[in-house]
Amino acid sequence: MISACDGLLSCPDCRADLAAPRRCDACGREFVREDERPNLMPRGGGTVRFEWPAQAFNPATIPDVEILRFPPAHGQPKGGIYHLDRAHEACLNELPAGSTVLEIGCGGGQMRKWMGERGIHYIGVDVAVDRVHDWLRSHGGPDILCDAHVLPFRDGSFDAVYASAVWEHLAFPQLAAKEAARVLKPGGVCLGSASFLEPWHDASYYHMTPYGVFMTLSLAGFKAIQIWPETKWSGFRAMLEMGNKATRAIRGLSWLIYGWYLAPKAAQAWLRRGRKPDEQALLHPIAEMAGAIAWIARKSDSRLPERTETSS
Repeated sequence: MISACDGLLSCPDCRADLAAPRRCDACGREFVREDERPNLMPRGGGTVRFEWPAQAFNPATIPDVEILRFPPAHGQPKGGIYHLDRAHEACLNELPAGSTVLEIGCGGGQMRKWMGERGIHYIGVDVAVDRVHDWLRSHGGPDILCDAHVLPFRDGSFDAVYASAVWEHLAFPQLAAKEAARVLKPGGVCLGSASFLEPWHDASYYHMTPYGVFMTLSLAGFKAIQIWPETKWSGFRAMLEMGNKATRAIRGLSWLIYGWYLAPKAAQAWLRRGRKPDEQALLHPIAEMAGAIAWIARKSDSRLPERTETSS
């Protein structure tokens, strides 16, 4: 609901606070409604610039063992909310009633009812309303049309930002992550997932490895808590499921192929450890052939990340 945005909006062009998504008193821009919702896409001809320390790109600094870990419960349960991972569900369930959550790339807005039942104020945004499956459109779609690279919200507005299967569809995910950090409150959480070995789809740009996810998060000022591969969505399954009608007809073979791939990895781990390997012991080989990578990250309590600058 738009009322959930009260006191949170800012102009995507000049960054001035907006009282309502109709007109910016600072720069004079009038905002139109499209598909019965405000369109707050940036229209100005400004540029974006930001700086990162050169040492931030050193792969030797990635704390592999500390951050590449499976949560206690993860994966998408059969019959659950579309794209909602159990680990993300647990994080969202820990939020106190009255918290405000932004979903970037909300699609049909299928999280809205689930959030509302938990007393969470939900705002869903996307670039359009027609890029979702027909069966998702009954959920109401996005509250606002906007660009994830230039979020029309004030600094420190949200308790959590959720973006499942979104970053691969962004031209510059590092900038979008920085924007997510900006609009989060100190200590807020960023939850999401991104394609790795899924086929090129829906005009996707960048498919990410676990290290790519870590670098994107850390450059934005996040502390990565956990990064893990989606175990029930291997690259083998993704390629057959998302290929075409011919490959979907044989998608059941993906489990056989995946098992054939993983068996020697499991045997090596068993011999090395002297016992049957658990899931964590196989994280790297699972990640090497994962269809998607998920994460939980937190914004520092100590400082707000520098705001993305725009210039005319």
